[in-house]
Amino acid sequence: MNNKFWIATVPTYTMIIFILLNITAMIFYPGGNLNDPNQVGYFFRYNFFSDLGMTVSHSYENNMISCILFNLSLCIVGFTFGMLFLSIRNLFSDFPILSNLATILGIIGCISFVGVAFTPSNLYLDSLNDPWLHIIFAHWIFRSLSGVSLLYSILIFKTKNFKNKYAYGFILFGILVLAYVLYSEIFLKDPRVYPEYLIRHVLSQKMVVIWILFSMYFYSIGVGEYLSNFNSNINNESENS
Repeated sequence: MNNKFWIATVPTYTMIIFILLNITAMIFYPGGNLNDPNQVGYFFRYNFFSDLGMTVSHSYENNMISCILFNLSLCIVGFTFGMLFLSIRNLFSDFPILSNLATILGIIGCISFVGVAFTPSNLYLDSLNDPWLHIIFAHWIFRSLSGVSLLYSILIFKTKNFKNKYAYGFILFGILVLAYVLYSEIFLKDPRVYPEYLIRHVLSQKMVVIWILFSMYFYSIGVGEYLSNFNSNINNESENS
């Protein structure tokens, strides 16, 4: 168990980098939102995160600076959390089926982060002018991580000396992500047809994305703490013997 670098250290820097890259991308975003091409700049309540990743903004201006910064942040998140999932796959060796399934779902979520980065929402449009590839990857981020939260909650409860507060955190994480999926896909109407729904879509998306990143960071802290205690117990046993 020598993967603490990927488990505890890198996620911390990833969170900082993600925040800085996105704030910078928001500053450089030219303007426009889904329903108003005349808007100047980026508005937290009117613009999706994915607006930052467009090659051309809703105001029909070049958006390559924001595009590169935002999509780079998604790639970093996807790679970092992918390494996190791979690094902890043997942590729950007593429950290989659940652990491997959680790892697979986690990797799917991480690939989806990268997939969103490589399919800007103004490209690869279908006959209805929808960014179908972008939507597929975005949906699978939330769907796969909902499953991950459930599986890791069970694994934490089953693992001795792993604090259950992290399992409860994952349960709350899963409930909120699932609630977002149901809310956005069933109850919210298309904001292009019903502009009054745009703010609800935007703010709920931002809330769940921020919550996902915070939860994964919180989980990495828990795993790092568990590893430290595990290694400490091994060292104590070696000294006593």
